[in-house]
Amino acid sequence: MICSTSSSIRPLIVFELVALLLSSGCASVGGESGATLEDDAGARVESDGSSAHAEVPLVSGSNLIAVLPVENLSGGRAPLEVVDRSIRMKLEERKFRIVDDRAIEEFMKRYRIRNTGSLDSRVLRAIREETGAEAVLLTSLETYRDTSPPKISFIFRLVSSGEPAQILWMHGVGLSGEDSPGFLGLGRIEEAEVLLEEALEDFVNSLAGCLSEDERASPAFSAGDLRGCVGGAGGSASSRKGRAKRRYRPRTSFRSQIIDTDRRYSVAVIPFLNSSERRNAGRIVALHLVNELVRNQRFAVIEPGLVREQLLRYRIIMEAGPSFANAQVLSSDSSLGADLVLSGTVFDYQDAIGTPKVDFSVSIIEKQSGQVVWTSRSYNHGDQGVFFFDLGRLRTAHRLAAEMVKGTCEVLTR
Repeated sequence: MICSTSSSIRPLIVFELVALLLSSGCASVGGESGATLEDDAGARVESDGSSAHAEVPLVSGSNLIAVLPVENLSGGRAPLEVVDRSIRMKLEERKFRIVDDRAIEEFMKRYRIRNTGSLDSRVLRAIREETGAEAVLLTSLETYRDTSPPKISFIFRLVSSGEPAQILWMHGVGLSGEDSPGFLGLGRIEEAEVLLEEALEDFVNSLAGCLSEDERASPAFSAGDLRGCVGGAGGSASSRKGRAKRRYRPRTSFRSQIIDTDRRYSVAVIPFLNSSERRNAGRIVALHLVNELVRNQRFAVIEPGLVREQLLRYRIIMEAGPSFANAQVLSSDSSLGADLVLSGTVFDYQDAIGTPKVDFSVSIIEKQSGQVVWTSRSYNHGDQGVFFFDLGRLRTAHRLAAEMVKGTCEVLTR
């Protein structure tokens, strides 16, 4: 099972990606950092060809978590070392037992790991064997702005180091210094450090909510215990409560009758094609979709690192979206074996200054039929539907994207 809470949202799977994906007007997959499928370490990726979503037991027998350095998707500078230390400190305060940071540093040098946002199966096996960690914490910094008003957004996920790797828990948080200005602006936050503290407290509260303190401190604790937190209701600064408001649902959508709403599908999410000016927007929206889908028990989401591994394995670079030939390669049972493949295009993602704006499309191809079974287009701004006293205004693109992805998944599965 899967543990998930967040201000974000989640995505789907891969199989016979046909030209229909492009003809639907929702170019699928590509983009920069991560969608441009090149091995950041310059190393070839090996694969044992096993099914990425086979039903196997999750990790057990160890209480160690490997905390990797933060992946910077903000498109600018950020105090990554400070964030890394703060994350480790928060986990230790809550009695999570983590691998020594020096051991992680040596491991990364040994395996030439540069992309800390996703790991392939070879590296996950190695980190389990060499450090004893049965789970790896991956942190993506989506937004960091230290000028007034500050903004900070993260997407966290905990991945098992067993085979195949599985997402155990996922959580997103997006905060702005102007979220709660209050009377005369007395609640406004001007220091990025204060906002960072709030964001990391939200993160650790969500993860800690999956386990009691005794379980985290016990030598018998295993990451498999996190399976009791599937679709959990842990708190999130991105507001996970209730259904998505109507204004955040897709502006246009199509769903084929081929989709069986009573069936549980395995889903592979491909990095989105990024047609916006915001660097890394394709990867960010894809992570939001993964987050939301993980939270929905109707989907078994394939870990993004395994998806990237197969793309590298077959040297697939999709700078203008997927081709039919690439789709056939990725759809085989010896590759990912997913029931659905989800991808899309990001047209706009503004989160630096002013009112946030998000615009993206989503397409899903079903394995057996080879048909596009879902297409949608969503575009909103943070002031959408706000008329009096800024009530309901969203001040970060993270929270806006989270609500929009939530709306997309609700329409898809209802």
